Parts: sequence; structure tokens; C-alpha cells
Amino acid sequence: MHRIKRSKNGNAESSLTEISVTEILRLIRVGEIPMGSRLGEVALSNRLKMGRAPVRAALDRLASMGVVERIARSGTFVREVSLNDYCEIMDVRAGLESMAGFLATLRISEEQLDRLEKIAAQLDALDDQGTPERLSQETVMAHFDKLFALDFEFHMGIAQVCGNKRILALLEQQHLMERSFILGIGLPPRKSQRMGDHPS
Repeated sequence: MHRIKRSKNGNAESSLTEISVTEILRLIRVGEIPMGSRLGEVALSNRLKMGRAPVRAALDRLASMGVVERIARSGTFVREVSLNDYCEIMDVRAGLESMAGFLATLRISEEQLDRLEKIAAQLDALDDQGTPERLSQETVMAHFDKLFALDFEFHMGIAQVCGNKRILALLEQQHLMERSFILGIGLPPRKSQRMGDHPS
């Protein structure tokens, strides 16, 4: 079990809920919990080595974010993302990243800029290896996983620099749902989706 000392404010349960939310999001993001999967409280509690209370609270939080959905008499499921959802996600992501980019330009340090430029260079290097369409079927998903991880790190890096926690949380949600859709239809992301709004 995760052990956290109870603070004077009595927020230990809240901390465990935050840990549960973060870990469930990570499992969904890396594809260990696929789109449409049923999320049982007992199984998740055992997997996360958490009590059921923080896991239940985490699922409530994820439901309010639109990442999971509760279906009466059936349970809680990772939300399946439709084509219409995907188009709306990209619209929201474009707006959020535009605002995050603007705020980041006002606050970014040289060290932070260097880090983002290194990530952008890694993305370009992956593209130089050949587009996913030219790779063998066996390496497409490995290529995609690397692209997504770097793309996520790049855009979350900008969001962290911008200093707005709400933008950061919303962007993480949009990236997660976008990846769920892409994994669901087997379509690797194009460079225009990753880097178009943030030239290096």
C-alpha cells in the first residue's frame, strides 16, 4: 500500500486520490488500459496497491474529466473516442496550445528553451528515419510510441512553462483522448499534428 503521513490539514486521502488519478491516466496513456476497457475498483485497487476509497474518488474525477464513463448496471469504462470527438479534441487542443505557447513566451528561461529544442530535435530525428507508412508492420507501434511520448513531453513542457495548472490539466486530458482514438483505429500521428503550431 502507498503510505502517506497525514498532514495537519488532513489531506492524506486527497493525496492518495491524486496518485491514483495520475497512475490510471499513465496506464491509459501508455496503452496498458485500452479504450473501452472496464475499470473495476477491486482490480484497480490491487493493481495500484491502493485502498478502494481513493480509487473510487479517482474514477469519479476521471468521469468528470470525460476520460471514463459510468454505465448504469454495467460499470466504469475508459471512454471510447469517436471521429467527432477526435475533431473536437483537436480544436480544443489547438486553442489551449496557442494560449499555452503565448504565456510560455513571457516566462520561459534559456534552460527551459534548450530542453524543448532538444525534444524537438529528437522528433525530427524520428521523422528522418522514415514515416510510419514506410516502416515494417512490426515496428510501426514502437515508432508511434516514441513519437507520442516525445510529442507529449514537448507539449506538456510548454504547458508547464506557461504556469497555468488548468491549461496543463486540460491539455493532458486532450492528449490522452487523442491517443486513445489513434490507438483505436491504428493511425500513427502525422508531423503536422505534432509540431505544426510550434516550429523549432
